[in-house]
Amino acid sequence: MNKALNGKKILIFGGSGFIGSHLVKNLCTHSCQIEVVTRKLNFKSSLFLGNEPGQIKYKHIKDFRQESIDKMVSGSDVVINLIGILYEKKKSTFDFIHSKIPMMIAKACKKKKIRYFLHMSALNINKIKDSKYALSKMEGEKLAKEYFKDTTVVRPGVVFGKGDNFINFFYNLSKFSPVLPLIGTPEIVKEKKFISKIDFTKRVKFQPIYVGDLVNFIIIKCLSKSNTFELAGPTICSFDEIFDIILNSKKRKRFYFPVPFFMATCLAFVLEMLPTPLLTRDQIKLLKKDNISNQGLQTLRKEIKNPTSIESVIDTYI
Repeated sequence: MNKALNGKKILIFGGSGFIGSHLVKNLCTHSCQIEVVTRKLNFKSSLFLGNEPGQIKYKHIKDFRQESIDKMVSGSDVVINLIGILYEKKKSTFDFIHSKIPMMIAKACKKKKIRYFLHMSALNINKIKDSKYALSKMEGEKLAKEYFKDTTVVRPGVVFGKGDNFINFFYNLSKFSPVLPLIGTPEIVKEKKFISKIDFTKRVKFQPIYVGDLVNFIIIKCLSKSNTFELAGPTICSFDEIFDIILNSKKRKRFYFPVPFFMATCLAFVLEMLPTPLLTRDQIKLLKKDNISNQGLQTLRKEIKNPTSIESVIDTYI
């Protein structure tokens, strides 16, 4: 428990989402006032309850304009931004959600003399140069620090836990599909116009972090200033190893089908036309860089002594 949070007013943008819901739930064990910014009128989440009556308040924001955000942050001790999207829509672009909103929150924090601002970004976005998601996240970090120099940035890897859209996506897929896709396998290497190598051992690597560990780290570090923390979980695993964990949990058997990146890109072109895209070409670009970080695990272990693995909790939420 972070006793320094006692009596603090904490404002959370994105507090009604997957990570935000877990953060609010864990914050309820502290003696602090929690305010969740939401665009939904009369929003009441079923995912968390306050420890004391009135501990959680909801603040409705009609749209994200500078004047509206200034009003939201006024009077807060800590501001946390968790807003993010995995794919674009006409009214929700990567540029606006990942770059402009963090900039406006940072401006508001400076204007209203907020002491602490924590902004959540993503792991390894600084190493990916062709993804709109990654580029917009990096721009968001840059603008946040430019307008509020004491901004603390947290960069987690893929996050798993109750309500996630990673493990649950493949679990739901395994309910009806006899095959699961090994995206990025095999690796096809081209030299000039010819294929020089096909490597079937190549796997996309992840180092997933448990949502409970992530939000506890955020709670510990939300009163820090001018830091950037990469975070990753205790286990490096590939798609097939993740599938094994899911299927073993449910005692299922499925075939794994190799889908090289060029084929996955073609598939994504079709799937991203759906109202809720199952896969996008931009996500394929992200998958070409392993989502792992040795430093991220070391950083997590400094505050979370025994980080949680997928195997140890998967039975509790799928």
